[in-house]
Amino acid sequence: MFLGTQVKRGVASTLERVFQASGQNIDKLEVLWSGKTAGIVFKRVNRTALSSVKVIFPSIDDMATISRKVFNNTLGYALHELGHAWFTDNAPWDDARNKHGSYVSSLINGLEDPRIEMCVIKSGYAPNAKALFEELTNSVLDENGYVKPDDMKNVPFMLAIEGRRMNGYPITHPTVIGVSPWSADIEWALKSARKAKCTETIADIAIELFKRLQQAHEEQKKQPEQPPKQPPQKPQDDGGQQGDDSQQGDQAGDQQGDQQGDQAGDQGGQQGDEPDGEGQGSGGADQSAGDGSDKPEQGNGESQQQGEPSGQGGNGHSSDPFNDSGRRRPEFDKFIQNGLRPHTALADKVKARPAILKPKINEINFG
Repeated sequence: MFLGTQVKRGVASTLERVFQASGQNIDKLEVLWSGKTAGIVFKRVNRTALSSVKVIFPSIDDMATISRKVFNNTLGYALHELGHAWFTDNAPWDDARNKHGSYVSSLINGLEDPRIEMCVIKSGYAPNAKALFEELTNSVLDENGYVKPDDMKNVPFMLAIEGRRMNGYPITHPTVIGVSPWSADIEWALKSARKAKCTETIADIAIELFKRLQQAHEEQKKQPEQPPKQPPQKPQDDGGQQGDDSQQGDQAGDQQGDQQGDQAGDQGGQQGDEPDGEGQGSGGADQSAGDGSDKPEQGNGESQQQGEPSGQGGNGHSSDPFNDSGRRRPEFDKFIQNGLRPHTALADKVKARPAILKPKINEINFG
């Protein structure tokens, strides 16, 4: 267990060491614990070098007792966001979203997250990055479960999880791709993304996957709806009432089994939720995009949060599976916010404390 002040200093000092290990010169690094959610704001000197980074977390009390798991997940989230700052290019992502909509942006999100995390791991900037990413991914699944594989809205989330599994993460929840109606297309996208070297290639893969899913959806709409299956009726035998009791027993057993199966499926499919350029991380979801991704957008560092998705899965037959309603987000900001909420500083609920009283790094120069 850690005190809140230890968590704050631990995250800040770790990020400082990471930047030192990266060999990059950075003018300013800030870690702020005053936001309502989590996010990152950064500026670049060029496409590969950062000039300033501001990592924002929800407020936590200095004397709060915080578990090692929550601390590790918070640190893993910070490294994930830095991965976007280092390795994601905004331009092709923005272009794809503007041309094809928010669903394509979510597909890019799901494919880009595993790619940039692998870039962080291979960079060697943070030797324990892989372990932290693994723990964070499994923590999200442990809390919210996986998603229903037969709903197109869930494809971005499946890409985010299965891409990490392909990265070698020991995901504790079994894969659901094999039972998805679009398993072949999803597997194609994941294998193609494994070879991608940049965000532009990821965007191209996402657009092609979107076209394939659109075609599948159109073909599905053309198929006549199948009437619901009726349970078989057993003929009554000479036993009279005894035969009726047997039939009622069978129906009750079937009904109980169906209800238990539906409840288990619904529980496993509950839905809750992740890149370059100057801007705002997942703590400040792009309002114009409306896709809930954690691609940083140009911003002033003021964290904003998009509305919570409905959290309900579907059966793959919704009239428009490509809209935002009910889509599980593959990013982690909301998860981190929920994890730190029990440790919120009571003073901040009344009035935000001045930043000077919060442990932070004002400026670090590596020359």
